[in-house]
Amino acid sequence: MASTTTAAPIVRTPSDATGEYRDMLLRLMTRQFYAETATAEVFGRSIGCAPTLREKLLAAEFAREEAEHSGRLCRLFEGLGVDPEQVFAARPSAAQFWSLDLDNWVHIAVFNFTVDRAGSHQIMEYRDSSYKPWADAMGSVLADEEGHYGNGVENLREFARDKTFFAEFQQVYFGMLPVTVKRAFGRPTGADNDYCVAVGLKRHTTEQVVNRYLGEMLGYMRECGLKFPPLAAFDKIGAELMPSTRDIILSNQ
Repeated sequence: MASTTTAAPIVRTPSDATGEYRDMLLRLMTRQFYAETATAEVFGRSIGCAPTLREKLLAAEFAREEAEHSGRLCRLFEGLGVDPEQVFAARPSAAQFWSLDLDNWVHIAVFNFTVDRAGSHQIMEYRDSSYKPWADAMGSVLADEEGHYGNGVENLREFARDKTFFAEFQQVYFGMLPVTVKRAFGRPTGADNDYCVAVGLKRHTTEQVVNRYLGEMLGYMRECGLKFPPLAAFDKIGAELMPSTRDIILSNQ
């Protein structure tokens, strides 16, 4: 997918991030920090409800990786003169942030397929950010996330083998995807979105990133018979969708 903007100047040091640019940078980093820390807690909690030793060990590994990602953001905040503890204190609980039951394996499996991958698509943008310290910190983070998503796809395929379990997976997915789109990506239009693209904090519009995310999921969903939630589920929680995004969702109802 081609970038929608010409190359923006590279901001190489924290002292060079000033004014509106710094404010927006901190907003985006805070959103990622909330997601990374909440995801670390989800995977940590899921060790207890994972059904097999292999899944328990993977959950522990994923929790460690998400904690390491969170640590990277802590160092980026500190470089900008911001206390990460204060940022963290304002975050809702992990269960509330992602709207899931931390003690339910079906919720965890849907989370692994749905939520973790949304973060990866945002990190793809941050890896190419005009704020160089942030971009440099994201390369290996994205590599970790690829492994998480592979496990999420495996879980989807495993659930698809049993009609009863798969029906439960589908219902949880109906509730979780709209929350994910709203929490992970935010509003698809507006001055903030335009500014982020213009200054290179992101390389693509939110609409493009969301559509890339849903399009990637779609192949695995069709393979297993998983359907997108009805559009009313997105509207109910105020998850704004562009017409192109609605078309993707309607293509697999």
